[in-house]
Order: sequence, then C-alpha cells, then structure tokens
Amino acid sequence: MRLPAARPALAVTVVFLSTMITARAEDQSLGAMLDPHHHGQLIYPPAELEQRKSGTAHIRCTISATGFPTECEASASQPDFALAAEHLAYSSKFLPAYEHGSPVQSTWEYAYTFHVHPDLTTPLLDKLHSAPPHYPEAADVAALGAHIAVTCQVDPIGVAHDCTASEGPAILKQASLAYFGLARYYPALKDGQPVSAQYHGSINWDSSHPVDQKGFR
Repeated sequence: MRLPAARPALAVTVVFLSTMITARAEDQSLGAMLDPHHHGQLIYPPAELEQRKSGTAHIRCTISATGFPTECEASASQPDFALAAEHLAYSSKFLPAYEHGSPVQSTWEYAYTFHVHPDLTTPLLDKLHSAPPHYPEAADVAALGAHIAVTCQVDPIGVAHDCTASEGPAILKQASLAYFGLARYYPALKDGQPVSAQYHGSINWDSSHPVDQKGFR
C-alpha cells in the first residue's frame, strides 16, 4: 500500500531556479503531509485478512501547526479498514501546512486500498506477526545467492509443518526453511472453517544487495 509521497517536486526544484521563481514558490500554501520518515504502519485488519476480504478506506484529519492529528474521521467499505486508517494517522507525525512561511492548522486526507487474493483454499503468510528472513552473514560474505522454493503443510491454527526446500546452497536452504517454518499463517478455509493445506513460497536471495536490505529482497 502506498503512503503519501514526500513533498511535491516543486519544493526541491525551486532551489535550482531563479530568485524570482523561488520567491513566488515560498508564497504558495503548502498543505500538511505525512512525514515519510516518521509514520505509523498501515495494518491489514486480521478479521478481513482471514476471510480474504479486500476494501478501501478514506480518512480526513485536522493537523495542528505542530504537526500532529487532533481529530480524524474515516469512511470505509468495512469498519475495520477505517480503524486501520485511523490507527496509522494517530500513530504518525506530519509535516504541517505553511502559509507565508509559518506553520498553520490544516487538513490532510488520503484514500487507502486494501487488497488480498481472494483464494480461501491456500494458507496466507502473516508477515505482520512473522520475523523477517535473515540473510546469513557467511552466505553474504561469500556472495552466495539462490532462488529457494519452500513447501509447508499449514495446520488449522496457522502453524507450518513438514517444510521442504528446493535445491541450492545448504546455508540458504536452511535459512529459507527457518523463515517459512517459523512464520505464522492464516489457514486455508473450507465452508468457513480453517483446514490443513499446503503453502508454497519462495525467497530470492540476492548477493548484490543494498546494505540496508541485508541481502534479502
């Protein structure tokens, strides 16, 4: 899900333009924006995710001159989606609106889309409550990379059993098995009830990675 982008490109490009254009830009009102570096997490409501329900939410908040929401209202296709949008707003910091070079109270609004594949016959990985995969340091130093596919049997309470992995470097196979074997899942459903079913997942371990991604994409 996309969050609002950083300040409009105009705020950056005016630095390189003439003094006259820069002055005009400063006179324009800049609306409140979600701080791209200090915002909360948009959580997919577990009740809707369990039932594989997609939806939308529209939120509108009053943002103070100091950059925090004082009042928010949300409308959504399901009440839980509205709560998720409100949770993100109230757990976030904002860049306040400016008029004539001074911060002022204003409003901020955004529309969020929640989408999940509606297949109820396949377990769904619960990324929010699962530890992220860890690229083993030894594999990173040795520049080992591989695409590892894993198959697990996920029981009715969302626990993986009997996981197997495709061929590849042993250390990356074990790391893949550890990730999927220790993860949490939303189980498959049949007639509205959780059932045991197979889960198929994969990890692309890429040794040519940015440092902050620790080898995993």
